[in-house]
Amino acid sequence: MSRLIAFVVILAAIVPNGFSSVVIKHRAKSCYEVKEYLQANENGFYNLFDSLGSPYTTYCDFESDTPFVWTLIESFSLQEAQKTANRKGVYVNHPIGECILSWSAFRLSRLRMDTIISSYGTTHYRTTCNFNYVNGTGLANRRDYLRGEICRRSYFHSTWALNRYGQPTYICNYVDYVNVRGTTCRKCTVPFVRPTSSVHEHIDLSIAASHCSKFTPTDSISNEDVFGHYGNANPLFSCTSNVNSTTNWWLGGAYIAEAF
Repeated sequence: MSRLIAFVVILAAIVPNGFSSVVIKHRAKSCYEVKEYLQANENGFYNLFDSLGSPYTTYCDFESDTPFVWTLIESFSLQEAQKTANRKGVYVNHPIGECILSWSAFRLSRLRMDTIISSYGTTHYRTTCNFNYVNGTGLANRRDYLRGEICRRSYFHSTWALNRYGQPTYICNYVDYVNVRGTTCRKCTVPFVRPTSSVHEHIDLSIAASHCSKFTPTDSISNEDVFGHYGNANPLFSCTSNVNSTTNWWLGGAYIAEAF
């Protein structure tokens, strides 16, 4: 490890939105690798490299989920998430705002998501609401929050068949933890609605109430969507409390420092 760190070169850079960023000689493919080889500990905007060697900027969260390190792959405001053009499963190549990162409309290309998934240390995905990149560590708590293992969601970048009536289906997806309005479920299954080119990954709480582990948050509305798509949005869910509320998707893993 010490020999790897010795090769790290930090170059100051200015990204388009005015935030300072970091380029490292290792050419990190994820925020996990930024922490591993640069030993970065502060949340912020960093330059990463995709599998073709092209640099891009995204946000790294080292602080809100210790010991997890997270790489931002998508962030949409409710207003943007409800647009037909943005209701796409993450398996679809639909890059938005890669030159100027905006939390209201940002999504990495499929190539860059794949690079992060295949990089060292990436084991999990999570979804947050209204991640605050300006103030503090980004998350005040884990209310309205989702985290799961990629290996238990093998379709992360794929879709599955419609039912015999040509309608979207769902799969009972195992998650580490889910919280909706304070109702929680740990090590359980919740119904993820099938992602398509016009349906983003999400949980339909009407299905969740009677299927899989029967997850039943309070104050749900009919066919309420959480963590994406938002065909039916509940203002009591913090990702959909108003048109500017954001839903943020991440890839990452638990960081365990190696002994020197």
